[in-house]
Amino acid sequence: MNASATPPQLEKDLRAVLDSKSLLKHPFYVDWTNGTLPMDRLQEYARQYFHFESAFPRFLSAVHTRAESPAIRQHLLDNLWDEEHGDRNHVALWLEFAAALGVDAESVRTSIPGAETAELLEHFRNVCANAPVSEALATLFAYEGQVPRVAWEKMRGLTEHYGMQPSQFEFFSVHLVADVSHAGAEMAAIAETAGEGNSRVVEAAERACDRLLAFLDGCYRPAAAV
Repeated sequence: MNASATPPQLEKDLRAVLDSKSLLKHPFYVDWTNGTLPMDRLQEYARQYFHFESAFPRFLSAVHTRAESPAIRQHLLDNLWDEEHGDRNHVALWLEFAAALGVDAESVRTSIPGAETAELLEHFRNVCANAPVSEALATLFAYEGQVPRVAWEKMRGLTEHYGMQPSQFEFFSVHLVADVSHAGAEMAAIAETAGEGNSRVVEAAERACDRLLAFLDGCYRPAAAV
């Protein structure tokens, strides 16, 4: 399984979705990268995003258990290992970032998901457990395909505008590298499983992007209302 096996039009269409619905175009991330996002919004984001990050391994597991291809299962297993293995797992790294923002782990863990956060979780949970595997993979790709660019801009903003050091946002530097590989493997896996359902796969990516953007709406709204 390799990215070169992906039909050119399918890859072009999927990347067009990620470009047109880019998370970096959302005002929340625009303000973050420009240093104009209030700290209380960053802190609430740390609480809300925790719910998605902590659930993500289960989204991977749900697709893994339904995939027929050993190569696709291996990719998902590698991804799952990266997420959860060891003391420096991704949830632990996220809690470190939250602490650097002044939000303690208990506050993060006991926070209540907002409406948009709950809708994002339910969408990913339902698609990964019940939709055709190709559409579930496209849903994962809608997120992981954007992570490297988003992580780079977040890191730049945190360094230039919020006075943070790389040791305080290792979560993002880890994803900057890991999700390049994961997204490439997902693209190839989508091509392997899509069959004649290319349009449904693209639509699945669009729906996932919409839910991710709505999640940022929920994080941003209080700042916009000030």
